[in-house]
Amino acid sequence: MNGSPDGLVAEWMVDSLHVRVFADRAKMGLAAATFVAEAVRRLGEGRRRVRVVFAAAPSQNEFLAALVAPGQVDWSRVVAFHMDEYLGLPADHPAAFRNYLRLHLFQPAGLPKARLELIPGEQIDRPAQVCLDYEEALRDEPPQIVCGGIGENGHLAFNDPPVADFHDPVLVKVVRLDKPCRIQQVNDGCFERIDDVPTHAYTLTIPALLRPEVVSIVVPGPRKAEAVAAALREPIDESCPASILRTKPGAVLWLDRESAARVM
Repeated sequence: MNGSPDGLVAEWMVDSLHVRVFADRAKMGLAAATFVAEAVRRLGEGRRRVRVVFAAAPSQNEFLAALVAPGQVDWSRVVAFHMDEYLGLPADHPAAFRNYLRLHLFQPAGLPKARLELIPGEQIDRPAQVCLDYEEALRDEPPQIVCGGIGENGHLAFNDPPVADFHDPVLVKVVRLDKPCRIQQVNDGCFERIDDVPTHAYTLTIPALLRPEVVSIVVPGPRKAEAVAAALREPIDESCPASILRTKPGAVLWLDRESAARVM
């Protein structure tokens, strides 16, 4: 598997999922950003708005940095959703996903608040109503693109193995976070101790994440290698939620050498 000038070192199909492996995180991020930017252009033809769901995690750093580079995307027609948020954290908390996206996406891209559809994680009194309201927003303007990742436990958004449901009847729900998921947040440097990590969160469900036409999943780093291997080689099962990506026509999984170490 020889490399190419853009850093692509391997690519193959696993069921309906297109897997692409790059030499390093920067090249992987740039390739994924170019793919998403082209999808925004294509889906924006003849439309006023393109709706995109974004993940918020350090794994997305290189992808988002490339996506907000000058001239990459016409942000004037993008409406941004996000896929999960901690229950009880205000938007300006350093570990809040809205804060991450503000710093890495919304401010660099110049996205105004009027075009942000965000989960109000600080609302803890009526979480069921928060879920219903966000589901209504998703149904009113269905997203066309999902930009996500895979967790160390194989989760998609906060659909950890104990709560993942491939046939979930709702688009948004409150979940109790699995311990491996909470440990990952410490590993990522988002919290100092596991006791600091919230125990519950709002999340888009698996069906909500698979509904858009374009599903782009960016997964770098050695700590993700085991989850990638399970997603690509084990049975499609909720024990590894990311395995469901293999059923989504046109979905693309972007890896670097480290995250692909167990499948190459």
